[in-house]
Order: sequence, then C-alpha cells, then structure tokens
Amino acid sequence: MTITAVERNTLRELAKKQAELAALPIMAAKEALWYDLNDGKSTHPLVTMEFHGVESEIYPPLTCENPLARALEGQMAGQIFKYLNFKDDRVIPAYVSVLIDNWHQPFAYSANVYRPKTEDGSAGIGHMFAHVVEDFEKDFNIFKPSIFEVDTGMAKAKEAKAQAEDILGDILPVRLACPPFWYCPTHILITMMGMETLFCSLYDYPDLFHQMMRQLTDSYHSYMDALEKGGALLPTNDGTPIPMDTYCYTRELPKDPSKPAKMTDLWGYTNFQETVGMSVSMFDEFFFSYTLEIANRCGLYSYGCCEPVHSLWEPCLSRMKNLRKVSISPWCDEEYIGEAIRGKKIVYHRKPFPNFISVDEVFDEEAFLKHMERSVKAARGCPLEVTFRDICTVRGEPQRLTRAVELTRQAFERWWQN
Repeated sequence: MTITAVERNTLRELAKKQAELAALPIMAAKEALWYDLNDGKSTHPLVTMEFHGVESEIYPPLTCENPLARALEGQMAGQIFKYLNFKDDRVIPAYVSVLIDNWHQPFAYSANVYRPKTEDGSAGIGHMFAHVVEDFEKDFNIFKPSIFEVDTGMAKAKEAKAQAEDILGDILPVRLACPPFWYCPTHILITMMGMETLFCSLYDYPDLFHQMMRQLTDSYHSYMDALEKGGALLPTNDGTPIPMDTYCYTRELPKDPSKPAKMTDLWGYTNFQETVGMSVSMFDEFFFSYTLEIANRCGLYSYGCCEPVHSLWEPCLSRMKNLRKVSISPWCDEEYIGEAIRGKKIVYHRKPFPNFISVDEVFDEEAFLKHMERSVKAARGCPLEVTFRDICTVRGEPQRLTRAVELTRQAFERWWQN
C-alpha cells in the first residue's frame, strides 16, 4: 500500500509541529531530568499521563491508512496531543523513530479474544479469552515450540526508515529504535488457560509445569541469541518507551547507534500481575527463577505492573542485580518499598489509584492530593516517577487528566525531599 499525497502532507505538518515543540528550551531541561532519574539520581520527581481508555473519548482519530504512515502519525500526533493537553513531563523528541520489528510468539499461539462493541461500533476495553487448555496434562500438546522472527541486519527497519526519511527527513531526523526486551510468561498462559487452571496446574502437575517453563524460557534464550547473531538490536538508552509507560533514558548503556548491540546493551521488562494470590515461594520456584535468567542477560531491568511488589521484594526482587525501576501499584505497601529501595538507584515508579479520575462522580481534588502526599512522602530520597495509567474513562471531563498532573506537581512542591 503506497503512501498517498494526503497522508504525506499529514505527516509533514505533524513533523513541523513536533520540531517546533522539540526546540523549546524546556525539552532539553526535561530530558536531563529523565537521564538523572533513570540513572538513579533523586534530582527531581517527574510525572506523565497515559490514558488507556476508549480512545475516541480523548484522542482525535488517526487518518492515515498506510501501515507505516499510520505508525508515524500515531507516534507524532500522540506525543504532541499529550504534551499540549496534559502538560506533563514527557519530552518531545527532535527526531522520529522507526521500530525494529523483531518478534517472539510463545508456543506459536495466537489468543482468541472476544470484545464487546461500544455505541459507535468500535471495540470496547472489556474482553475475555477463549481458553484452549482445560487439563494441563491432557492438553500439554498445545504447548508447541515458540516461533520468532529476527530482522537480520535491521534490513526491514532500514527500508522503512528510508521511506520515512523521504517524507520527513528535511524536517526531522529519522532514527531506528529498538524496543526493550519483553518477558511476561503469565500473560500468554492466562490467554490459554485462565487463572483457575493456571493455579491448579502448579499444584497438580509441578514437574510438567517446570517442563513447560523450561521450554518457554529456552525459546527466549534462543531468540536473544538470534537477535545478537543477526545484528538486529540497538542500545535502548533514549526516549524509546518501556511497556510500563516509561522511557529508556540512561547514560549507563552504550550510545553508539552505528554498531549492532548485544543483550547487555538493552533495557528489559517483566511483570507477573496474574500471580497475585500465589505464595511467594511458589512464585519464586515456578516463575521468578526463570525470570532471573532473562534479566541477567539485559543491561538494565524494569519490573511490575499492577501487582503489589512489597511481598516480593526481599525474597525475589532484591536478587535482581540490574533492577532499575519497580512499579508501585495502588495495592502496594508504599512506605515499605520506599524504605527498601532508598539509596539503591532504583526508581520508585508510582502508579496512582485511577478511580479518582475514572470512577468518582466528582473529582475529589482534596482526597486526590492526600493520596499523592502519601506517595511523595513514602518515596523521599528515591528517584520518583509518577505515571497515570489504567484510566478507562474520564466521565466526560477530560480536564481531569490535566488537573491530576497539576495536583501531582503541587504534591511534589509541598512534600518532596531528594
């Protein structure tokens, strides 16, 4: 599918606006703060707003249909819209990124997902999976060898980069970007069997479950080996997103983009939010022990999503020597984690409770400010990052998002101590 003249013009206009914002002096100052934060310095806390609800409630619709054009449009339009409307601490980069399209598909399985329709006919947020594993032992044949694809020599990415440069190169530089390494085994397992079967299988078939996890983790090792051998990696050390809605800024990973990278040059990411309710000893045996193998091959690592991590800190996470960022969800013991990671160069990545914005009929600013006060006090002395996510609706009041950022900054001003 060719990129039309209309799509080309759309991209060029967005690039001009992004270049204008990227040139603002505040962007260089914000970028320096992000590098300090991810390098373990408690220079100043930062806040970003991510809305993951029904997009039509907030974001203007994308117009490009060509896959590359749509990806570029989404990248530029999203950054510009969020910065102008939420006024948070994101950096508008002075370049456009084209991702290296490497992928790994666990067990060669594609999830069957059912989603309801919204009033305008688009897919809703709520969904359920059609599980294919009912009895772990009887259905073990479903766990087929994983498959993956490596963009050897970054050939496909370089071709896409050349296309993007032809459209935008005279306005903004175009860079290749390598996503952080993602290892989240329970995500695919839940789509295949659901929570009940997963938990019961650990008890009923422990040896077989270890066999499955060994098979899966070995496939990731093979994938990592192939990425390195195929010259399909670049260091992750700039504004490239990490799946927990944060960024890869760091001075501690290599900077030379002219040389293919190794896994030790990459930032990695893991979460196990589906294991909430499992004993720590079972989690350690069946999941975390395998995670350490993957984490130890990466340069820096981020951990967590919605799961409370305080119970995992001492027996598990404290053993992760390259851990740089840990997610502090609404269900986490904030004070415990603040005390545990203080002085360890680990970012206290706070995710505020989304119900203030999504559920409450009236946005209770006083209650929200107290909520943030507790977080800021708990994180004193730690590199502190606040990211709003898991917000499913704004109840017809998009200004709640901007106001939440403003109130968070008030909390920083009143109670922050580096």
